[in-house]
Amino acid sequence: MIRRKTPDIPCRPLRLLVETGDGRSASAILENGFLRHCLDLGAEVHVLSPGACFEPFVERYRLPGTRFSYLSVEKVNRMRYRRRVAYEENLGAWLCKHGMAPLRRGLWQLLGERLTAADAAYLSSFIDEEQPDCFFSAHLNQGFGRGLVAMCRRRGIPTVGNVFSWDHPYYSQRSRPDKLTCWSPVVRNGLVKMRGFLPHQIEVIGAPVFDPYFDPDGIWTRKDLCDRLGLDPARPILLFATLGQMQMFWDETGTFRAFLAAMDQAGLPGPPQIILRLHPISIDHYFEEFRARKDVVFSRYVRYIPGMRWCPSREEAILAGNLLRHADVCISPGSSMTVEAAIFDTPTIVPVFNPSMSEEYERFFRQDWLNKHFHFLVEKDTVALAQSPDELIAAIVRALDDRSWLSEGRKKIRENLLGPLDGRATERLAQAVVKSAR
Repeated sequence: MIRRKTPDIPCRPLRLLVETGDGRSASAILENGFLRHCLDLGAEVHVLSPGACFEPFVERYRLPGTRFSYLSVEKVNRMRYRRRVAYEENLGAWLCKHGMAPLRRGLWQLLGERLTAADAAYLSSFIDEEQPDCFFSAHLNQGFGRGLVAMCRRRGIPTVGNVFSWDHPYYSQRSRPDKLTCWSPVVRNGLVKMRGFLPHQIEVIGAPVFDPYFDPDGIWTRKDLCDRLGLDPARPILLFATLGQMQMFWDETGTFRAFLAAMDQAGLPGPPQIILRLHPISIDHYFEEFRARKDVVFSRYVRYIPGMRWCPSREEAILAGNLLRHADVCISPGSSMTVEAAIFDTPTIVPVFNPSMSEEYERFFRQDWLNKHFHFLVEKDTVALAQSPDELIAAIVRALDDRSWLSEGRKKIRENLLGPLDGRATERLAQAVVKSAR
């Protein structure tokens, strides 16, 4: 009997469909080589993003084996069953809070996933044509990929969602992919306890957003930083990182104004120089009154992508890392720099006062900060809390005198909250996504 040789059928590359609807998540992965890592692992990547209509954005990241298509944020946010979805989310959170996580997962499969998939119905033919091996949402909590996560799951396409920050387990997860990636064991445990995910669904990879901090070519000396910002390397540097315009009528300036007044009265030796690091959602002109001060230098992210808001370049991220590396003290009413400073063992102080709206500020910290993600920081004694300008000045003096103050607490942040700190989180993220596609 003659055996016929079966012709070799070429295997097509894995097809990854990647959603990056938000500028900061796009920056965190694309600036750090996510596409290159996926290509090296044998995958082709199709990126869905509002930035696909902005040629400089596409040209910055385009590689052989990649494609870019426009994702309409307006259509993504046009929810067909808004009230029902909100009811499903609230009921799901209640079930998790009362120890009924299996019911929460069942509720999603029976109701939430079906309702959410309906929001992406206009992309049904697109998915049929693409036939992706995996769909990846780069910022799960923003919800830009929620409809596609649900649609792909219902078609048997593996899905992965990245939990972008340390505080996101405290917010509603708008979709529930097969697999999640996150910073650390603390974040993973929060997703299990508060959102009802199973431990095996969650992979700890570290924070891709921190990868530039460990780039050997991006580590500056103190003099390098001071030369760039016009500072004196011999004088203390105080980094004040704002919280961001969290609400329309929220005041950000009161804490900083009270801090400066207390500094003027204290007359600290040096005297200290102050870097006012504005949060990307802080409003510049609210702080205009402070530009006249010679001891205050303004700093913020400036790169903007149409439809995606702020989208820091790797160079801007490297600057942020060096601000934290060389600051003598980090002061912040609650931005992520509160925990990022621990990477460089920089003493951190959290002012929980604002004379301009003291009642609202106290309620905000009590309800939305100290009893949620900041609970870990307070419970583990990792940062100093200042209840008044006088307490803030006293904490600054102590930190300047003894940089090792609360150093053990910052070690807890590094080991438990931030995850692996080796500059390879983006690489691990790509591996997790490709592994799901296989």
